Amino acid sequence: MNHFANRDIIIDVSDVYVKTVSELYKRFHLHTTIKILVVVDGGISLTEAPSGFGVGRVIRLLRESHIGCTHFDVDTARRNNSTAGSPTYSNFRFDQQETGQPVLNKYHEVWCFGFNPGNDAGPDSNITQSGALPMSDGELAVLTTWMNERRGGLLAMGDHDYLGASMCHRIPRIRSMRRWTNAQSVPPIGGATDTDTHLRHDTNQPFTAAELSGTAVIPFSNQEDSKPQSIAWVPWISQQVSIFQIKQRPHPILCHPLHGPIDVMPDHPHEGWCYEDDEIELAAPIGVPTLSGNEYPTVDGYQPRPMVIAHGTTTPNPPFLLAKGPSPQKRFGMISVYDGHPANVGRVATDSTWHHWFDENIQAIEAAGGDNWAKISRYYLNVAKWLAPPSVSDWCIVLDIITTHFSYLGFQEYTRKASVFDLGKALHAHLSHYLGPCWVTQWVFDKLYLVDNDFWTWLKDRLFWKHGIPLPGGDPCLSCPPFELIEMAVLGGLVQASFPIANEIKAHVDKDPNQILKMEPERIVKQQMEGVKVGVKEFRDVLAKSIKQMQPLLR
Repeated sequence: MNHFANRDIIIDVSDVYVKTVSELYKRFHLHTTIKILVVVDGGISLTEAPSGFGVGRVIRLLRESHIGCTHFDVDTARRNNSTAGSPTYSNFRFDQQETGQPVLNKYHEVWCFGFNPGNDAGPDSNITQSGALPMSDGELAVLTTWMNERRGGLLAMGDHDYLGASMCHRIPRIRSMRRWTNAQSVPPIGGATDTDTHLRHDTNQPFTAAELSGTAVIPFSNQEDSKPQSIAWVPWISQQVSIFQIKQRPHPILCHPLHGPIDVMPDHPHEGWCYEDDEIELAAPIGVPTLSGNEYPTVDGYQPRPMVIAHGTTTPNPPFLLAKGPSPQKRFGMISVYDGHPANVGRVATDSTWHHWFDENIQAIEAAGGDNWAKISRYYLNVAKWLAPPSVSDWCIVLDIITTHFSYLGFQEYTRKASVFDLGKALHAHLSHYLGPCWVTQWVFDKLYLVDNDFWTWLKDRLFWKHGIPLPGGDPCLSCPPFELIEMAVLGGLVQASFPIANEIKAHVDKDPNQILKMEPERIVKQQMEGVKVGVKEFRDVLAKSIKQMQPLLR
């Protein structure tokens, strides 16, 4: 899929020497827009309201925010025949068309907030009743094709019991990454038994001193206060930087550029449950009528795996007193993701509950502001950025790098005589500051997969392992370079490759400051990939020299 066909980049160069990067984005029109369709069942609101049972605040946040040059455009859809909240589509079906094309083809991502078959904790037979508006075979085929062929990104979630199952429980990847049905042992709305599979997931936190001491009941309404729950992020990359030190980072979705790992989430008295990594059957067929293949495809011998990136822990009663009654402490899978890009399909994310996203759960946290809201709000934006197809997410980093040529960074640090490592060091510090180091790693790692698969495979085995699992080969690799050095080499190559474009813009300024400059996106993307290759080659050359210098130690 080519998002750039017949589209030029229009750059207003009337005043490129501006004082701030934000002015530069506005002046150059250098941004990319991720188009998201939010689909809800009838019981969920699309408009923002006090104590609202819906996603109005998240929709507003997306529309008002950007990450670097990435902007977000949100349309909405209702599964039922209602115009409440002025949805873009009512009575929406995933296989409906406009002008002869699936509606889904207009969007890079689909976010599903399912409610049906309802909050009655009934039998699984309710899920597919017609009144619950279950996804049909035709809808499932169109949605899956969109995910697989256009690399569309999907977010889907429900809550306790079978909430959301009618829309979501058959969608490939989503169906096996999160529990949706009674047959999958969904957590109940209330009660506690002596088996882990039938415990409610109550994460409501004590707010007052009496609640904290266990002398007062933690009420249901505490889900609406300003105190979030703590969550445990799972290491996404682990690098042995010395015999005594392991450096770990969370998944980019849980990475804040200024506040570090995102380790809080709104609380709720009965959350859902994501499957752990080793519980998922990777060899299962795709399970969609009319479509063939595996649910988790393999390409060039590599099969991307789903990954739980955060765990929640229930609030124990005792010693606390919960309004919904006794419940032992339990750790459970909260957020799970699947990176399908190496397998040429879309990315997927799922959450234990939409109450991490609903107005009633976040309004007080937003009003209080501070670090908690900064982290939680960034979580929503990170999900939107991470799920985007490569043709969209790749584009923005290219624009960011071009922009730096006309900022303080470019004026002070970029020279033709500088090495890729010097250029990359400056850009690495800049991108890590406003995107976060996790995002720099994700982007560089994705590019290495495209230009040097052998190198990528070697790195994958040494970076994507969890603490406690032995490194490939056993002992730490004493000669392995830090991954940040590889990142700097790749980013430096990108800076070198973008010099011609930057010089072209400067030439237009000198010739006619009022002239509009148009550039072909394909040309810019091609130069980007050449820059990655330059960086990898320079890194290999330096590594070879270093190994040669170490040879006397081995004699």
